[in-house]
Amino acid sequence: MNSVAEFRIYKNMISFFRLAHRFKRGMIEIISDAPDDILDKYLDPTQTEKLPESVKFKVAAGKKEYDIIRHHQNWQAFYSQRIIDVLSSFVDMSDKCYPVNIDGVDKRYYVIYNLETYPFWNKDETVSMRDDPYIFGVQDKSIPIFGIDDTGYVIVSESVKDALLKSKISNINLNETFGCSLEEYKIIKDGNFTPDIHIYEDK
Repeated sequence: MNSVAEFRIYKNMISFFRLAHRFKRGMIEIISDAPDDILDKYLDPTQTEKLPESVKFKVAAGKKEYDIIRHHQNWQAFYSQRIIDVLSSFVDMSDKCYPVNIDGVDKRYYVIYNLETYPFWNKDETVSMRDDPYIFGVQDKSIPIFGIDDTGYVIVSESVKDALLKSKISNINLNETFGCSLEEYKIIKDGNFTPDIHIYEDK
């Protein structure tokens, strides 16, 4: 494969964005008495079953009810009604989210689940999302939201990214990732192309 063809494939890679919090100071962090293996299973955005209703949460740290909060000292995130409303303008979220019970918190937060799942082509070769391009097996830029196999990531399209930023969602980090076919990824890898990574955050 010549360099012109490699560059063409690189330029045709689709930009997507990981939806995450940005560890903003004072962010509410919540905990539960449920075992970690239960939380890890049911709070995965690609899980098709809901968290058991018996699982309750309480505040472990922070006081600020930002639009994205997290499980205390863990990877799971919870999303405000404002975020669900933005996502709902692109896709029916009725079977992709449900509220959780958080003692002492007035704002309603949701778990995102039941997302279509795609593979992570270069998972074994990446160190940091801010430094290395994460490349996924997604070729349709119109898909608004999806998950990545065995990661816990929630990924959104560029259009959704723009809508979230326009809505001034708080405590948001949108880190650029890329989609292409496995064949295209192999060509990019062999050609040592490294795309620039763009990161968007609230102020």
